[in-house]
Amino acid sequence: MKIYIHTNGCAVLKHETERIATFFHLNNMEITDIPEEGDIVVVTCCGVTHNEENQAIDIISELFHRKREDAMFIVSGCLPAFASDRILQVAPDATLMTYAQMSDLDNIIHAKTKWDNVYYNHGHMMKQEEHRDDTIKTADTDYDFQLVQTIDATNKTNNCVRQYELCTLRRYIWQDEDVYQIKVAYGCPGQCSYCATKLAIGKFRSVPKTLVIRQLREGVNAGFKRFLLMGDEIGCYGTDFGENIVMLLDDMYAINKDISVSIRYIHPDVFVKHYGGLKPYLMNGFIDFFCCAIQSGSPKMLAAMNRNPNIEPFIQCMEDLKQEGCKVNTHTQILVGYPGETEGDMWQTLRALVRCNFDHININKFSRRQGTPAYKLAETVTEEEKIARCSLIREIMFMDKKAKLYNAIKASYFNG
Repeated sequence: MKIYIHTNGCAVLKHETERIATFFHLNNMEITDIPEEGDIVVVTCCGVTHNEENQAIDIISELFHRKREDAMFIVSGCLPAFASDRILQVAPDATLMTYAQMSDLDNIIHAKTKWDNVYYNHGHMMKQEEHRDDTIKTADTDYDFQLVQTIDATNKTNNCVRQYELCTLRRYIWQDEDVYQIKVAYGCPGQCSYCATKLAIGKFRSVPKTLVIRQLREGVNAGFKRFLLMGDEIGCYGTDFGENIVMLLDDMYAINKDISVSIRYIHPDVFVKHYGGLKPYLMNGFIDFFCCAIQSGSPKMLAAMNRNPNIEPFIQCMEDLKQEGCKVNTHTQILVGYPGETEGDMWQTLRALVRCNFDHININKFSRRQGTPAYKLAETVTEEEKIARCSLIREIMFMDKKAKLYNAIKASYFNG
């Protein structure tokens, strides 16, 4: 039996989709790159914004019409939880599966290896898309990469290539073959007014610590040095059984001090709460990356989003890390054009971004998601203004990244 799998999802959904591929592989089924060959066609879809929902619907429609008539068509991911009607309009015979229903795959294929016993860590069973970032605009990206490699080789440094990777996101962390991924949590305890992901994934829950540590040991024994903790809100790990993220990191550090750990998502409030325990690991390089979505720098807008309006303590933590010379790679996400946002709110966000000095900013335009409190709000920011604000932030990020790359090249020549 052959299985075709496609996703348009984020890193977390891609991880879960690789788990689906692993499940079928362990049950002696062949993964194919050709939809027409699939006895089962699986599509996992993101719908975090209206644009991504539309993209997902287009993908579903195309694949549904390309599949064989006798093939089973499954749609999973976040989208089935809040866009089932749209899915069934373009794929009337589709089987919809939310996260909570994935164990139904056991009965569909009479699985010998059950869904609950499958986890994914490394390698890619599905064809990987090339993800690049146009923040550094060049005519020939590969030529630029060769150039910074040459500069590092000439001066016996490695900071130019590293900074180039941070500036261009030439490859995302979760695509790297030498990264060992560990899913540590599902869902988020937050109640952000715009977020539809919670509708799809449900209440926050940590992966049992014994399973997390078992996977860490397996990765270490296999020779991996880079580990990526994956989840929708990793910072809250352990809160559902009386522990916390720092306690998990303590246990991981005790097992092997020579590895590095990337944290895919951690909430600003959680980061501040545990900053004292996180800082030693940030300073010594054990934590080499984290993504912390601030969404806005405006207290008014944060309150409107049902988030903590006091972002200042987090900004001060970021400034402290910069003053201490911490080398951790930092990403964030912001939401532009939420109802009620003014130019003044936008400038507050820009000031917060400048003070935090993130290496990369993922910029999302607000779009109303069915089932969320924000769905009922009237739009107050035009699409043209949203685009203009996004472009301004992107241009500032572009200039900052160019400056960082220039400083890395200068340091290579004069301090190498």
